Amino acid sequence: MNNSQQWQAANTARATLYRWFAELFARELTKTNLTQLQAQYPSLHAAFSDLNLEPQSAALQTALEHLQVIPAPDRALELAADFAHLFLLSGHQSAPPYASYYLESDQMLYGKPAQQMSEFLASHKLDLHPEFREPKDHLSIYLQVMSLWIKSSVDEQVNLIEMAVQQQHFLEDALLSWLPKFAARCQHIRVKTQVYPAIIDLLLHFVQEDRQALEDMAEAE
Repeated sequence: MNNSQQWQAANTARATLYRWFAELFARELTKTNLTQLQAQYPSLHAAFSDLNLEPQSAALQTALEHLQVIPAPDRALELAADFAHLFLLSGHQSAPPYASYYLESDQMLYGKPAQQMSEFLASHKLDLHPEFREPKDHLSIYLQVMSLWIKSSVDEQVNLIEMAVQQQHFLEDALLSWLPKFAARCQHIRVKTQVYPAIIDLLLHFVQEDRQALEDMAEAE
């Protein structure tokens, strides 16, 4: 398998993982979603371990296993409460998942990052799920963008080096400019379980590893 074929295969996996993260931050887990997550996580753990993320993935695996101490009918409810406490309360009590909160001096939503994302979506002709009506600088949208962008790059067979450079810059400028602050804030909020703190830490390391892989690919050519 040549480098191009390897990257095509890698891009399929990248698109899947970005979509997986996007869905986790878009809305609370239902009982069905949680059951699916617990069933599929061993294979996801193997995938993350192959990406040098074994410690972060193991922490999430442990957090999911520790849900067993909560009565089964209450597990999704406890996670929904954690989701609300982390992401849905006022900014002083939670960690708003919006770029504007961390990049704008007044911490107001619908700031310049939301406008920039709207322009990016239009220029790249990327269509998001119409029922997701959060501001355009919501974390889930950045992750959806990466998934859709990677998938369209594979489908259209674009120049891989050019794509790698563009996506590296997007991760640096649009996401990693605020994701570490968001992740750090999340770790200081007390929640019932460690599932979401582990997911957030895994996401941060995943994005950092992905950015580095894109840089390495561009420099190797």
